Amino acid sequence: MNPIAGQLMASVDWSAYLEHDGPAAEVGAALHDLLVSSDVGQATSAWKRIEEHVFSQGTIYPVAEPTVSVMLAALTEEQPSWRSGRIMDLLFFIVRGVSLTDPSLQARCRDRAREGLWLLARWALTHEGWARDNALEVIEVVAPERAGLIRAASSAQ
Repeated sequence: MNPIAGQLMASVDWSAYLEHDGPAAEVGAALHDLLVSSDVGQATSAWKRIEEHVFSQGTIYPVAEPTVSVMLAALTEEQPSWRSGRIMDLLFFIVRGVSLTDPSLQARCRDRAREGLWLLARWALTHEGWARDNALEVIEVVAPERAGLIRAASSAQ
């Protein structure tokens, strides 16, 4: 795991955040396992411990907020496609989700993702296919006013 994501993950008191059914004490460990996964099977196993806890069918839970920052930090290093796909999917599900209990959670998660706009843009510019498309989908949600510019730059390459 890259040191930025590792330090950030260690600085979060995961149990202070809520997931779908209570304190999110185990979410940090699941994210850690995703970020150190060495194959698709391990990534899938970690994903099963993230899905339904950070987000579920369009609903996001408070633990989604620090999750955004950790996932962006993970993208400061190149990731294998099977891991980066999960990272981008997680970001997408979070920024598209809504909270049934905290009306400002979506905006806070989008604000955190917007802090990584140029990192996401770099990802879109340096990757092809679904990796590029997934990054662009997140950008379209958090910074629609920049999406056209970034798409044009991506097409020009």
